[in-house]
Amino acid sequence: MRQALLTPAFWVFAMSSSVYGLIASGIALFNESILAERGFDASVYHRTLVITALTALAGNFMGGWLAEKWRMNRLMALAMAMLAMALLALPYVQSELHVVAWAVVMGLAGGFVIVLFFSFWSRAFARAHLGKIQGAAQSLTVVASAVGPLLLAECVERTGSFAVMFYVLSLVVAALGISAWFTNTPKQADSTD
Repeated sequence: MRQALLTPAFWVFAMSSSVYGLIASGIALFNESILAERGFDASVYHRTLVITALTALAGNFMGGWLAEKWRMNRLMALAMAMLAMALLALPYVQSELHVVAWAVVMGLAGGFVIVLFFSFWSRAFARAHLGKIQGAAQSLTVVASAVGPLLLAECVERTGSFAVMFYVLSLVVAALGISAWFTNTPKQADSTD
């Protein structure tokens, strides 16, 4: 586990998954308020829940298939790019079509991240200490998921809007995506380009 913790790949994948968890938990808790801020009623919120869930499932299948074809760092970079775009778009949604597009992208990105979180560790670090390595990464995601709603609540209290936090988080996610693209995994036999 100590060797895994010393690799950039561990931290890029763990932080990418954690930041996704932070964002997902914050948006899940405040989604109705976020959409109400943009002028949408509760029925739109309820539809986004279904759309996001279904597209996350599609993202799981697509992510699993792509993980066999691409390097996992490139797939994480793609997921982070989609997540960053969704975060940047959210403060500007003006129609139900915009909200649907946003929900689709969020679902796909989430589906990719979930597949990567559960498949990356054994491919990169083998199975000998898999429980410890994945447990360390999971600890980070739990803490981040707990912090997400607190950050959004603090942002809306200080600024009166969720938008500032979405802009800040999009920068963090973009940086993680770029890092993922250039991070080599310890076992480069994980897939081909």
